Amino acid sequence: TVVDARTGEVLLADAADERHAIASATKLMTALLALERAEPGDVFTAPAYRPMSPIESMIRLRAGERMKVEDLLRAIMLESANDAAVTLAEGVSGSREAFVAEMNDRAAQLRLANTSYANPIGLDDPENYSSAEDLAALARRLLRDRLFARIADSPSTVLRSGARTRRIANRNLLVRRHPFVSGVKTGHTREAGFVLVGSAERGGAEVVSVVLGEPSESARDADTLALLRWGLDQFRRAQPLVAGRTVERRAVKGHDRQAVRLVPARTVALTVRKGSA
Repeated sequence: TVVDARTGEVLLADAADERHAIASATKLMTALLALERAEPGDVFTAPAYRPMSPIESMIRLRAGERMKVEDLLRAIMLESANDAAVTLAEGVSGSREAFVAEMNDRAAQLRLANTSYANPIGLDDPENYSSAEDLAALARRLLRDRLFARIADSPSTVLRSGARTRRIANRNLLVRRHPFVSGVKTGHTREAGFVLVGSAERGGAEVVSVVLGEPSESARDADTLALLRWGLDQFRRAQPLVAGRTVERRAVKGHDRQAVRLVPARTVALTVRKGSA
């Protein structure tokens, strides 16, 4: 799926409303609630977190460690840290269960008809799913937030507000390798396969892509890159008004041989779909 990030217009879609496990793309809703219901400078206390797998992504927060919301957001978006996601959930709502209820309420408010959440992390669960269409809509909304957009577009960052300094890198390798790619979120579990919600900007055009159930990280990245490039190629820059260039001549009433030139004071450039007038 590829959509125009500015308008939501669908540029390309294939079974975009089908429900799939979405792995850590779940954390997009975790991020949205944190942005809406907390301030970046708020400090949350990490609860005890016991990973279900030794390979879970974490920043290894100790129980009782305090960290700013802004750094917790960086941790879930770049490192996809499950312990940071749980810290945000409990900090915002008091418990994981209450936070999940709020996730589902917010999804309903946003009319994400094919989305359901069972946890704030993205662990496989029959009740944790979404669709490419819904994920694109959620990503578009998040990218309007300047802090979120900056975080999603960061190749790496340093978390300074915890008990120790942590340097983390973005798991979205496309952000690190291609300057025009600006986000958004990776994910992988056994049930979901490899997932990537991507975004890119070029020449005033902005697009969001979603791939779900990819067989490998390399396939996920290659398909996302192809979709983003294709989406950007659907736009062109146009200059309907050029400074100093006459747009029209108008006769002066009562003076048949006189005319007034209409000349713009500045150039106006627009990004438009190819093939549009």
